[in-house]
Amino acid sequence: MKTLTTLLSISMLLWFGFNSYGQSNNPGLMNATIHKTFSIEENGAEKPFNIKVMEHRNYPMAFDKNKKTENLDRDSKPALVTKLIAVDSNNDKEYEHYMVLKYRRSVTDDFSVVATDKGFAVKVNDRTMKYFVKEGIYFIDNKDQDFFSVEEFREIG
Repeated sequence: MKTLTTLLSISMLLWFGFNSYGQSNNPGLMNATIHKTFSIEENGAEKPFNIKVMEHRNYPMAFDKNKKTENLDRDSKPALVTKLIAVDSNNDKEYEHYMVLKYRRSVTDDFSVVATDKGFAVKVNDRTMKYFVKEGIYFIDNKDQDFFSVEEFREIG
């Protein structure tokens, strides 16, 4: 009888725990880091540079207000993606330039960092932000200005 009572109370605690977690309004979070090494030509020689992309995604969740039943469905919203891009242009393990890149992510987004002749490009589907390593500047096409939000700085702290 004691074992039956213990099993029943544990199963009830688990049931209440899973049900209360499933009904919570907490957003989903994701963090990731990507390291890339590219090279540019400088004075006839290949010069490597490193970038580090630290990603944070916040998936906000809310209940669907249109339904009047007790079992409410979650209403998914586009994730807010924040990427901290650190650039080490002289290959000395210290990053010289930082950018915070923000955008709204859709379900089918394809993010990539690719090498260019003068630096690298961040591509999200058909939208592009280019970074020129020698000059230390970035460029976003006019048609993509409303998609990307960029803040840049030279040092942390």
